[in-house]
Amino acid sequence: MVPLVVRPTAQAAELVQLLRQHGHAPLCCPLLETVAGSELSRLPELLPQADIVIAVSMHAVNFTHHFLLQTGQTWPHIDYFAVGQASADAFADAGIAASCPDDPRSEGLLALPALQQVSGRRVLILRGNGGRDLIARTLASRGALVHYCAAYERHYPELDGEALTHHWQATGLDSLLITSGELLQRLLELVPSQQQPWLYDRLLVVPSPRVAEMAEAAGFTRITIAQGASNQALTAALEARKME
Repeated sequence: MVPLVVRPTAQAAELVQLLRQHGHAPLCCPLLETVAGSELSRLPELLPQADIVIAVSMHAVNFTHHFLLQTGQTWPHIDYFAVGQASADAFADAGIAASCPDDPRSEGLLALPALQQVSGRRVLILRGNGGRDLIARTLASRGALVHYCAAYERHYPELDGEALTHHWQATGLDSLLITSGELLQRLLELVPSQQQPWLYDRLLVVPSPRVAEMAEAAGFTRITIAQGASNQALTAALEARKME
């Protein structure tokens, strides 16, 4: 198959290699890049006070871990949670065992038994700049004291959507690997409106039911939900559809 890989460069390179190993011919076009967040400098103040750390993406874990290494700090011995398997894997790479729900959404995380009784506990949420606030609002309603740390920031490269779309069509693009609602929205903004019916007919692999619902509402007709946003999960989902 000829899938489109749109995740940030470092993760995209690994995914492209994995797809090629399985016989696919991926096209790589990162729609988003990540850089160190402006609030990392607050970690020496926030992390030692936390009882619980929650990471909403692998980028949040990776940038935090890099900052800790650079500044000679360590992760404290507290409770760690990851929204999805990719974030849990990033924690594991940093030597941290994090709890992770089977449902890779904020809703799945909030349903974990360990996060039901959190009154008085101090929760630090590692995330990018902006994003959903469901986790913070819900835990605060359960009595937790919640703080954010913007561990990374998103930047969107300037791209020529019309030229890219013509290139994708010419090379036989047949599938899309989209790892977040944000990337889905960025792709929709990039592709000219007259080309969107073509886009909607591509096989779309997404990491969660929430992103699938967004895609269906936008007009996509061939959607499959992977077991999370990891490169392995995306490849497995594409492989499963190839065998049908």
